[in-house]
Amino acid sequence: MGTHVASTAGGRAYGVASGATIVTVQVLSCGNTGSYAQVIAGIDWAVEDAAVRGLPAVISMSLGGEGRGQFDSAIDAAYDAGVLTVVAAGNENDDACKYSPSSTPAAITVGSIKQGDVKSSFSNHGACVDIHAPGSLIRAAWAESDKDVNTISGLTRRASFCLLFL
Repeated sequence: MGTHVASTAGGRAYGVASGATIVTVQVLSCGNTGSYAQVIAGIDWAVEDAAVRGLPAVISMSLGGEGRGQFDSAIDAAYDAGVLTVVAAGNENDDACKYSPSSTPAAITVGSIKQGDVKSSFSNHGACVDIHAPGSLIRAAWAESDKDVNTISGLTRRASFCLLFL
């Protein structure tokens, strides 16, 4: 999934910002499991890395869980350090304010639209969603081989598309 997300954001063939430098920070296992502490450590690492590089940076997070505020402090600290965090609203067709990090005020929360600028049926919605971006039927690189591509839908794509507008 990470290859698809990174390729959507900055890939040569499918990326919206093909000249961007992508720095991957793995915070979940290959089975997409992990802890809030692991994700927060990844945010902190990304902020430190941006400071060392001395370049503008954006954190794109396509993950989340129920509850409010688990990521607030880390995302607030990133914002205070000049690093913007863009997060997916979620895939539950529910109020994004009920989930974290989509409820975090310092993050830009991105909901999904499909062709025709219509909300994707799975996309979370509500007052915590700041912007919408394509999130359905997105074609991008896939990790099976150097030439493999895949077309998929869901939360991981729209945060990557939003990076074009920042």
